[in-house]
Amino acid sequence: MTVGVASGLVLMVTAVAARRTAGQIRAMREAGLSVPALHHDVLLPGRGHPLRLTVIGDSAAAGHGLPDADAGLARQVGRRLAARTGRPVEVASLAVDGATTADVAEGQVPAIGGDADVVLVGVGVNDAVRGRSKARVRAATEALLADVAVTAPGAVVALLTCPDLASAPGMPTVLRPVLGRSCRRVAAAQRAAAASAGAVTVGADGHLPTAAFGPDGFHPGPLGIAVLADRVDSALGSRIG
Repeated sequence: MTVGVASGLVLMVTAVAARRTAGQIRAMREAGLSVPALHHDVLLPGRGHPLRLTVIGDSAAAGHGLPDADAGLARQVGRRLAARTGRPVEVASLAVDGATTADVAEGQVPAIGGDADVVLVGVGVNDAVRGRSKARVRAATEALLADVAVTAPGAVVALLTCPDLASAPGMPTVLRPVLGRSCRRVAAAQRAAAASAGAVTVGADGHLPTAAFGPDGFHPGPLGIAVLADRVDSALGSRIG
């Protein structure tokens, strides 16, 4: 077999795997339509002037498949901020299932309150599933972060990068490498965009253990969310007081 023929076969297999991955995700999304949305907004107790935390993003940020809103990213991060600062934390989430980076910029950023102290962005998987190029993701992420800076000019902005779903147990084994490569490409673009915008980068990439996933084997479960919330709190550090 010549090198050219071998390369062609690899490209064909990759294309087929990518289509199967997209089909698998669509099937998950259709099945997920019956999963009730969670209401994350809450005022967590503390002393003094409240911190205002707003979360925007996709289904992971929205808490898809979690048992309740207390297990979701918004409240988990909010509780860590309240515990560390002693202040009340006003938690709001605008995240919705299926959102891409462009969707978040168009549909969620305009609804962020101008007095937000912290804006947490968690998006990228739906861009990865669609096979978006690194350049396209970076441009979309830079535009999103610029819009956040205009809408909430005093906020500390944290970007949670796209997780590496190569180990997602809900995906067929043959498809995981394709999705994993796409996720890593998106995460790299997000890191570059966040650095350019001066946003706090929170890495959600790297190997994820099976226990980090929820019942569908694709979205993060309570343990995975807790790990991500710890990373967000650590990354924000002294920026929030």
